[in-house]
Parts: sequence; structure tokens; C-alpha cells
Amino acid sequence: MSYSCGTTVVVTLLLLVVASSLSLTANANSFESLLQLPRRQSRSTRPRSERLLHVGKFGAKGNGFTDDTKAFADAWKTACSSKVKTRILVPENYTCLLRPIDLSGPCKARLTLQISGTIIAPNDPDAWEGLSRRKWLYFHGLSRLTVEGGGTVNGMGQEWWTRSCKRNHSNPCRGAPTAITFHKCKNMRVENLNVIDSQQMHIAFTSCRRVAISGLKVIAPATSPNTDGIHISVSRGIVIDNTTVSTGDDCVSIVKNSSQISISNIICGPGHGISIGSLGKSESWEEVRDITVDTAFISDTANGVRIKTWQVISSYQSSSLRSADEENLTCLLTLLTREGVVWSQKLSLGTSR
Repeated sequence: MSYSCGTTVVVTLLLLVVASSLSLTANANSFESLLQLPRRQSRSTRPRSERLLHVGKFGAKGNGFTDDTKAFADAWKTACSSKVKTRILVPENYTCLLRPIDLSGPCKARLTLQISGTIIAPNDPDAWEGLSRRKWLYFHGLSRLTVEGGGTVNGMGQEWWTRSCKRNHSNPCRGAPTAITFHKCKNMRVENLNVIDSQQMHIAFTSCRRVAISGLKVIAPATSPNTDGIHISVSRGIVIDNTTVSTGDDCVSIVKNSSQISISNIICGPGHGISIGSLGKSESWEEVRDITVDTAFISDTANGVRIKTWQVISSYQSSSLRSADEENLTCLLTLLTREGVVWSQKLSLGTSR
């Protein structure tokens, strides 16, 4: 389905809906050969040459109040310079307090960050004094990275939310950190992780290629401002599967110049649903295409799926839905502009089951 908004925005979207509440599905199999994502080895077949780095060996205390940032940075530097596949371990009984940190590449070999314990941010926004207020855990320039482990990344965002101008209009509107940012990363996996209470967005992928995301739980209160679950920008070949997002903003947000995004088996809500845009600010050309949503269970959200633009829609509008099961199709698409809702249509075919 294509939407053309004036001459500035093009959106190509494929949706199929198959469950109660609002469920969006489509066939994502066509993405498999295209994305060529790195295959995940089972634990039993991982090479014995893998090097294990316990953050405690680098001085991390893991008690939740001692600053472990330097220990973590030293472990990362050692792992990134290793010529063999390396795993950094945050064990189950560790709670590591980390200040804003850059975890950069390129690295010499495959690297796995295993978070089996907990990583927490400082709970005081003043800890970002003199630093970028937009970043906390910032990964960039990496290839063949895996982040996994079943543990928790906690943004400790409560004080940030209290100071937000959306909570209190007398507060100044200032930026807040994204809990985890991946910038210019490729051929990577993020799986089996809990990301909670981010200061603002939880996980962002910017200028990334070929990323597999699975088994995530992204949780924040419904009243937490701007806490998007997964944000995708200028990226291609992103696969999201078997993930739960319950936050105060978009479950998944997809913005400018992103393509080949596959979302499957997602539970979304509360929040704002799945959003494309805003697109076309300052009359810029921005393109989003090939978005596939396969089996999404969306409930208690402000929207199901929405497409947001900055320009008023021109007189030319084109829309269509391609469905593999036209006996059971229900979805709500809302197109927004700066002036408000200018196009909203509920599409329903057949009977629900």
C-alpha cells in the first residue's frame, strides 16, 4: 500500500489483521533471504575459543550504588581489541550502576554482551551535567554484536518524567536520554532482555543495517512521557519478533528513510500503538517503505497503526490493503498532520473469528 503526501512523503505498508482487539498480520517470509541476518549459535555449539570477561574482574562491584562505569569501559576495551570471539558477562547477582557511556567499534571479532543481572542508570538527571542529555548506553560503529542474557536494563526514568514539560507545563521542555542507542551498527542481534523505565525512548536504532530483535520486554508506566519502546530511523533490514512493549508512547516508531522493517508476534499496549512518522518536516523528502506487521496484538492504545506527516495531504490520495486472508481483516489507519487528523478510515472485510 502506498501513500503519497504531496511530493514529500512516500510510505509503503503491508498489513493483515487476524485477532481480537486489533491484530495486524502479513507474510514476513520474503524478508528472510533479503536480510541475511547472522545465525545464532546454540550454547552447545559455541566455539570453545570464546573468551569470557566477567565485569567483576575489571573492578565492577555490582552493588547498585558504586559507580561501575570505568570497570565496564575497561571490559569493553579489552573485549573489542580481542582477536577471538569474546563475551562480556554481567552475572545474575550483579546490579551495575553506569553513568552515560560510549561503547564504540569497530571491534576485531564477534562480541557478545550478556546481561544476566541488572544495569541501572543514575536516578538524578544532574548526572548528565556537561554531557549529551540524549544518550545513556550508546553503541556505535559495531558489526556482529549480540546483546542478550535475560537480565534488565533500568533507565530509572522517574525523575526525568517528573521534570518533563508534558507532565508539568511550567517545566522547560528539554531532551532526555534514550536508554539504549545503536548507531551505525550492522549484522547484530538484541534478544532476551528486559528494558524498563527509560528516561525517554527505550531502544533506538539509527543508521543500522540487518538487525534481529527478539524476546524483548519493554515496560514503562502508561503515564510516562515520550517513552517509545523501539524507535527506528534511517535503518534497513530490521526484524522484530516475539516482543512485548507496554509504555507511555509508541510501541514501535518508524521514521525517516527506513525500509524493510518486519514486525511479528508483538504484544503492544498500553501506549500509542505502532507509528510511522512524523515525516516530511520542513517540506523535506522522507521515505518509509516495505513495512510488514505479522500477528500483532494491540490493546489499550491511543491508536492501532498511524502514519503522521507534517504536510497537509494533497488532493491526490491512494490507498490499498493487501491481505493474505481477506475473510478476516480489520484495521484502523490514521494519517495525521500538524493541523490534526485529515484522513482516517476503518477498513473491514469479512467476519472476525
